[in-house]
Amino acid sequence: MNDSNSVSSLYPPPPPYIKFFTKENVDRASQARAAHRATDPEQITSELDFLVPPPIPSAGHYRAFGNIWQVKDELPDLETVGLRKLYDDSGKQDNNYQYKIKQLHKLLKSLLLNMLELIAILGVNPELFPQKVEHIRTILFNIHHLLNEYRPHQSRESLIMLLEEQLEHKKSEIQHIHATCDKVEAQLANLCKQYIE
Repeated sequence: MNDSNSVSSLYPPPPPYIKFFTKENVDRASQARAAHRATDPEQITSELDFLVPPPIPSAGHYRAFGNIWQVKDELPDLETVGLRKLYDDSGKQDNNYQYKIKQLHKLLKSLLLNMLELIAILGVNPELFPQKVEHIRTILFNIHHLLNEYRPHQSRESLIMLLEEQLEHKKSEIQHIHATCDKVEAQLANLCKQYIE
């Protein structure tokens, strides 16, 4: 049989330090941690060092699943990425989302105009289209950046809507319970009246 057709495993094999995770080592590590808690919690024998989880990163970046992730997730400015900012944000506050909506409308109109100009350029002189495509690319990156700035407001509004829906559902349940209690009380009063008569 040909070895080139052999199927490889879907998941990688476990790391070599998995052999240190035995019941005896786990018990020894917990006893060592309890004994050294007052002095230094990292002071454990080298064999048991694999059982100590790494410290949580507080600044910079970390690697997980082959990717590098930033500890503090921030939206970079367009200038730092190397793109031109097409909207003015000098006089806006961070929470003025109406301003961002107006800027999005302006960018969308500009995008439509540039698309029409691209169609006209392709009809007249197709060799001149790269510059117009670059304009469209810049506009799209600006729209994307504004939408990402709008995300905190969107998540707050989504949370408010979810809480309002839950509140309405709870109110309807309470009204249903009150209506059922009123029916039961009416039936009990009717039964008591019939029993007394």
